[in-house]
Amino acid sequence: MNDFNQMQEIWDSQKVAKPQYTVNELINRSKKQTQKLKLNHYTTIAIISLTSFILLFYFIWTRSYQFNSLTVGLALMIAMLVIRIVLEIDSAKKLRNIKPNLSLMNYSIAVKRFYEWRKKIHYVFTPIIYITYFIGFTMLLPTFKVNFTNWFFIYCLVTGYGFFIVFGIFLLIQIKKEIRLIEFLKSIK
Repeated sequence: MNDFNQMQEIWDSQKVAKPQYTVNELINRSKKQTQKLKLNHYTTIAIISLTSFILLFYFIWTRSYQFNSLTVGLALMIAMLVIRIVLEIDSAKKLRNIKPNLSLMNYSIAVKRFYEWRKKIHYVFTPIIYITYFIGFTMLLPTFKVNFTNWFFIYCLVTGYGFFIVFGIFLLIQIKKEIRLIEFLKSIK
């Protein structure tokens, strides 16, 4: 009987684990994080669409219908932006299809699938798109050198490559933020 009393004392001395969040707090946090992700998708789509329209306008304005480095460079840049827009629209649709009123198990599965898709976008597609866009910009430079004044060409060179560096850093920060948001959603089990 002494063993039972010792076991009972050990059992009674254990701390009661309290959950970090209540169910309602988790649901509300999950909804807020999902709203942030949706806003990120729509902002990205808007920015990339605007950039695509500017490049398309420039393409039409310069009447670059011949096969040269300007045409190929612009086509590469526009194509990469369109691909990214399609990926973002698809992601927004996938996120919209994750219903918060699913069972916890089904919600976790859906978020995990979404998380894996976004990781593929960020770690596979984004670098390919970014590098190809960079190559497209670099292909524009010979035409810029011939058609623009020297100081404006240098301005395009510095601001263009400067933009790639700054945008690359910004992109990495945004990707890390999004991965953290999705990991939070994925951690709700």
